[in-house]
Amino acid sequence: MARLIYVPVIHSTEEMGSAATAYKAAFVARHGERKWAERSAEFDSIWRGIANAIKALGLDFKRINLYQDSLPVCGRESELVHDLAVQGSRNHQLLQSLMRVGAKLVGTESPALLLDEYKLLHSPERTEAQAAALLEARDRFIADRIDATLGEERDGILFMGALHKVAKFLPQRIKVEYLAVRSQ
Repeated sequence: MARLIYVPVIHSTEEMGSAATAYKAAFVARHGERKWAERSAEFDSIWRGIANAIKALGLDFKRINLYQDSLPVCGRESELVHDLAVQGSRNHQLLQSLMRVGAKLVGTESPALLLDEYKLLHSPERTEAQAAALLEARDRFIADRIDATLGEERDGILFMGALHKVAKFLPQRIKVEYLAVRSQ
């Protein structure tokens, strides 16, 4: 039986690309610089907790596949992770550190579905039903991708946004364990 360690994540501003500056400005305007600094410190604490919890599992990282929310199957996965890590994404910095000790990064998402999501986010006609259907389509693709790439001889770690429900679409041969995390 294959094992998948499911790590629910909160996306950082570094992962928002061109929307990050506007998001930070809106947050600061509403809550102030002090709250932004507190939020950033809390975010760092959560990611330290995730890194420590993964380390505490004592995994053989040469047998680990890494799956990441919003990482398209494209042949440039490592480059995309590197770019976000350099921009300060703690999630992507952790992926890089796990890759350095032998973990294998696996493209996780359909580029076409990610593009559909981007278009829907910017559409004035967007409905909650459309968003839910697209999220489910993404989750089904991710589950199929994990099923296709996670053999019995490997374990996986899935870093996935909290709204996703990938586990419900995985086959029974994959045992899902949720990572217990305490902020540091």
